[in-house]
Amino acid sequence: MTTKEKVLSALTSLKNDEFFSGEELASDCSVSRTAIWKAIRSLQEEGYKIEAVTNRGYRILSKPDNLDSSEISQKIKSAHQCDLKVFVFKSIDSTNSEAKRRAIEAGAFRDENGTLTQGGKAANLSLFVAESQTGGKGRLGRTFLSPKDTGVYFSLLYSPENGIKNPALYTAAASLAVVRAISKLYGEEAQIKWVNDVFLAEKKVSGILVEGIANFETGNIDAAIVGIGINIKQNKNLSGDIAKIVGSIEEAKLSQNKTFTPRTKNELVSEVVSNLLNFYDNFGKNDEKSINEMICEYRSKSMLAGRTVTVNPVAGTKGTSYQAKVKDVDEEMRLVVECPDGEIKKLNSGEVSLHSYDFTPVSPHM
Repeated sequence: MTTKEKVLSALTSLKNDEFFSGEELASDCSVSRTAIWKAIRSLQEEGYKIEAVTNRGYRILSKPDNLDSSEISQKIKSAHQCDLKVFVFKSIDSTNSEAKRRAIEAGAFRDENGTLTQGGKAANLSLFVAESQTGGKGRLGRTFLSPKDTGVYFSLLYSPENGIKNPALYTAAASLAVVRAISKLYGEEAQIKWVNDVFLAEKKVSGILVEGIANFETGNIDAAIVGIGINIKQNKNLSGDIAKIVGSIEEAKLSQNKTFTPRTKNELVSEVVSNLLNFYDNFGKNDEKSINEMICEYRSKSMLAGRTVTVNPVAGTKGTSYQAKVKDVDEEMRLVVECPDGEIKKLNSGEVSLHSYDFTPVSPHM
């Protein structure tokens, strides 16, 4: 153990109101008082709040909100009885990209009988979590800002026994998993902007990107990579139009004159993933009752119902933008809209796009 690690271990072993003197620490670590002072400074730079009192010594007042793979896996195991493999990164290009790299290493996920291969076993139920991303991305190649100290970013690599039959359900479940976690941990009722953005106080606080791993021999989607980014604290570097669209859980609470009580990143990640696995288990069991309940819950959380939206064709497809009024979300997670001429259309997320600034608030007279 390094001197810093020894000092941290000693200070975290203290009970309330106890201190460790610099002399005791130096003796226990077999180093000089100067080395202890340097270790304390290094811990403070990492985010530990350490109190120093003359003639008493040092004690930790608070710890930084660091991601911990063991804590996340234990929380999920206790809630879901699932042995999840958790990989934590301080910074990475993209957790989805890392999941893809692991998927490529795995090769074929399942054999002709649907049984996980050795590579599949190694990759399945892997969770990649990062403090920040340098190349975070959203749907249709959009950038997802992922700075340090403002949010948490993670991707689940998941391979169900019979493959992915309805990708739209997996995406919808991911957004609901986030909504439920925000409600439980922060006491706020978030809403979903079809198909997978989560909003609080009319601002986007979470983005989701679900990508499939295809098996070209069978034509199945063997696995899903479910990428989720959640903005917890305010990003004070945002400006211009993006600042009007992107928010955080903290900002939403403060905008309503509510107290923001922080929860650890480990708690938030664990809660979202536990919710997600519950949904996905029901898909695997073809539990129609649970699936229908999930769809109803998704509809109830839709922020677009009754609003007029601007529908944009996805790049590379034909068509022009037009306005329509949102009526519903159907069982296949398509957005049902009514055009000005009365025509009803069912929109697929792969064919159209709704930007966060392309909808208008509900009129009280609608």
